[in-house]
Amino acid sequence: MTPTSPRPDRGPVRVHGTRFRHADGTPFHPFTTSVPQADEATLRALADAPFTKVRLTATGLPLDRLDHQVGALAALGVQAEVVLDGRDLAATVTRLAARPNVWWCAPPDPEAQTDIQEYDHGHHPLTVHGPPDTDFGAPWITHASVRHPGTRAVSALVTELCKPVLVDDCGAEGDDPADPERALPGTELVSRIWEAVCRGGYAAHAEHWGERPWSAGGGVLGGTAADRVAFLRDVLDTAPPGLAHAPETYDASTLEAPGEYLLQYLGPHRYPRRPFALPEGTWSVEVLDTWNTTVDARPDVSGGDVTVELPAEPYLAVRLRKR
Repeated sequence: MTPTSPRPDRGPVRVHGTRFRHADGTPFHPFTTSVPQADEATLRALADAPFTKVRLTATGLPLDRLDHQVGALAALGVQAEVVLDGRDLAATVTRLAARPNVWWCAPPDPEAQTDIQEYDHGHHPLTVHGPPDTDFGAPWITHASVRHPGTRAVSALVTELCKPVLVDDCGAEGDDPADPERALPGTELVSRIWEAVCRGGYAAHAEHWGERPWSAGGGVLGGTAADRVAFLRDVLDTAPPGLAHAPETYDASTLEAPGEYLLQYLGPHRYPRRPFALPEGTWSVEVLDTWNTTVDARPDVSGGDVTVELPAEPYLAVRLRKR
């Protein structure tokens, strides 16, 4: 796997509208993967992986070990979401609240969520995890953590909740014989992640290959999706702040910073061309192959009605940036 760029310490992550940002104002994009625990082998894999956030799902992990692993993830510049259902809330939250990179995934019980707030002197991001009809509306729930294979639904949830939406379970690349959503090809998982991003939210990576899969045991990443997540991370890391879904203008999943940036994902469709209406000015045009992770730079265009010719292949995106 290709190592990602360095991860400087920019301070704790907090919600900013329907997005996240660090304490220094830098946008934070949660590229998430789930593992039961971040043991030494898993930490080695994460050091060269693109993920900026890890969901630690093993509720039976001893607190001392959990605390050490959250700290080890902080040293890698990775946010750690701790699943609290089934844990001693007072002990766990009080112990970890001083960690700047910790997030909480709370039990669905509102009383338990109130307890977490009481013990959390660090005021960290807090969510619950469930299907789209879960009640994410309470003001202390900072963002939605959704379980749903249809990541195109992200845009409607963002509009309804006015909070960040993370599909932290949208399926997994793998070969699970008992669950088709854990036996997806890498192309499908990557496409779901791109759809979520270009509709104003995020979706998480997962792997279920073999007898000890990453998302059930950690250790070694064995799939094809993680490198493509690294490509998407690079795309968002070079995008301007203020990104939002643009449903009124385009029929494909489109993210934009109005007047200066547009990223449109075309998914499995094999379009030969795409039309755009751009504000005045000079715009760079790039066609991104999200699976082969290539960037095809085209000649600059002037604002107005513009048509971008495409090779009629699946999993392409178009990036337009004002000069």
